[in-house]
Amino acid sequence: MAFESLTLYIQAFITLFVVFDPIGNIPLFHTFTVNFERKEKNRIINSSVLIALIILIFFAIAGAFILNLFKISVSDFMIAGGILLFILSVEGLLGREEARWINSEDVAVVPLATPLMAGPGSIYTVIYLMNPPYGPVVAFSAMIGNVLLQWVLLVYSDRILRLIGKTGSTIISRIMAFILSAIAIGMIIAGIKGVITL
Repeated sequence: MAFESLTLYIQAFITLFVVFDPIGNIPLFHTFTVNFERKEKNRIINSSVLIALIILIFFAIAGAFILNLFKISVSDFMIAGGILLFILSVEGLLGREEARWINSEDVAVVPLATPLMAGPGSIYTVIYLMNPPYGPVVAFSAMIGNVLLQWVLLVYSDRILRLIGKTGSTIISRIMAFILSAIAIGMIIAGIKGVITL
């Protein structure tokens, strides 16, 4: 039983990890903050991860209510979420269009907190994780774990970029996107099965 519980925590963390893409966000963070001083970069890091966590928590809690409000079943949401995640995975494999965000007034909110961290994919994922077999405790653990990991990676982003290089970060991001596509297909199949059994 303990092993099964641990497996759920690991699965939930990895599922959100590939959507959250904390490693792939490192070169993007560098692009958006290259002209800022270290103190300002730290402020942006703290603000962006906090805002992202608040957004994810809000949708994790209110997600079920929103589904009920619009008469959407969990299976419907799994299909829609799976399709969206698959589209995001393809976008990740092909590469993001970074330049469109360069002129944002506050990069801590846009694009770092949303849509790069707490984007549609992450929001769909946390709502999905709030349901069995995962549940709130597992979902919140995955959220907090990924946000803390993102904070650490951004704090040490300069060192990490020097270590793995921009090319290495891009390769890792592409691998994560490929894994995400497989998870997305699994969500779509599970949602279709749920609709068929209704």
